[in-house]
Amino acid sequence: MKITALSRAICLTVTLAAPMAVFAAPAPQSLYHIYIGAMFSGTDTNRQNVDYGRGFTGAVGIPLRAVNNLYLEIGGNQQVFKTPDSLNSNFFKQELTGSLMYAFGDRDRLTPYVLGGVGVANNDTIALDETNFTAHVGLGATRLFGDFVRGRIELKGNYDTFNSDDLFDASLSAGVEVPLGRTKEVEVVRTVVEPAQIIEKQVEVIKEVEVIKEVVPVDSDGDRIADVDDKCPGTLAGVRTDNLGCAIAQALTLQNIEFDLNKATLKASSQPLIDQAVSFFKQQENLRAVVAGHTDDLGPDAKNQTLSQARANTVVKALVGGGLSAARFKAVGLGESMPTVANSSEENRARNRRVEFLLSTSEAN
Repeated sequence: MKITALSRAICLTVTLAAPMAVFAAPAPQSLYHIYIGAMFSGTDTNRQNVDYGRGFTGAVGIPLRAVNNLYLEIGGNQQVFKTPDSLNSNFFKQELTGSLMYAFGDRDRLTPYVLGGVGVANNDTIALDETNFTAHVGLGATRLFGDFVRGRIELKGNYDTFNSDDLFDASLSAGVEVPLGRTKEVEVVRTVVEPAQIIEKQVEVIKEVEVIKEVVPVDSDGDRIADVDDKCPGTLAGVRTDNLGCAIAQALTLQNIEFDLNKATLKASSQPLIDQAVSFFKQQENLRAVVAGHTDDLGPDAKNQTLSQARANTVVKALVGGGLSAARFKAVGLGESMPTVANSSEENRARNRRVEFLLSTSEAN
């Protein structure tokens, strides 16, 4: 192809495309694209000594502001047409065109389109190298594969005026189209479920459970030694014991032993506690006890001393009367000399009026 012919072709195509480019601007839902493909052409029967053509084609697509899915495509192609071997040369054709392309959809799926345009064609043969006006109409379809590539197939009818003839060729092309500026879209679907629509499924799980029953040993006297291991059952409440349940040396206060006012006579309400004490000493034959009587600070000291001694004697007498040996007990009166709390109130004085057992074992004596 001669340089002068190519220059004229470029100038003519730019002149034809310029008015359409004025309206070119990206529509919000459209993108620029680049197309490249292979093409095959069948020729007009008036083309002498020319059989079929094959080559490649390409275009740049520009979305237009005026109409959604309308594009201006600036493109071209290069083809080689088969000629008889006797001519010892092939027929070459180049085209530079501007087209309007309209797609029937957003081109994110299988989308058909139509196009039409004009341009210049250079037909280069052995006898003649000529640049002429050309026009075309066509239809095709694109389909998006993945996020960034479209497949494209196109069928066109082409018209040119080579050698002063009206020639009509047909071409079929297929290739790939790359959208420029496309980003991967992530669709976020939010589903609102009303509480009434929520169905809870309950799955019954049957488990084999090993039930271990803990047997709590019986401790009748509350000394923290089970009856089965208690060598000294019937321990009085509050008495400290060894690991066999037998009392150890200690001071034991029997607060609920009561006497008649200013007398050493036991009240009838005290008898159950005396009976428990008798049973306790019978179970633990090695125990000895000093029975100490105490009073509050009301009244003369001498009187309180005498009263406390008499009350201690009464308790020892009651224990011996229950069948215990008198040799195991000693009565002592301490009067008001050893209060456990200050005699500052009637409540405190009642606590100081008491009988104590100072326990010891026969081994300790």
